[in-house]
Amino acid sequence: MERASNWYEHKPEGVVENDVVKILRDFMIQCDRVVEHRKPDIVVVEKSEKSCFVIDVAVPGDARVETKEKEKVEKYQELKQEIIRLWGMKKVEVIPILVGALGAVSMRISEWIKRADVKLKIEHLQKTALLGTARILRRHLSM
Repeated sequence: MERASNWYEHKPEGVVENDVVKILRDFMIQCDRVVEHRKPDIVVVEKSEKSCFVIDVAVPGDARVETKEKEKVEKYQELKQEIIRLWGMKKVEVIPILVGALGAVSMRISEWIKRADVKLKIEHLQKTALLGTARILRRHLSM
């Protein structure tokens, strides 16, 4: 899979697929019944293992990180059941990745990252969120 040398220049495609994995980004999942929340940020399908990760990313206010984490997990439970039923997956897991606007993270962030089996440093997530907040503040305060 192609990617830019700098992460902030990378423009991923909506669907990327090879023989082992399929990655859907901002893709509305088609269901045969009404499911309110069916467009997570990222869906990773591991074809050989028949497993799927529904990943949703958010940058709430620091005080709301824990409550938002619970909301994200609950939000996609119905979609999780539909993916199991329609796609024949053995395992579907909802993984919330939340970093507060000033860098606060959930107490379970390490567990979520480990479950998703990705190489992410929490410090990089925090730095990215904080730099984004600083950029927004600079624009609004015209510094």
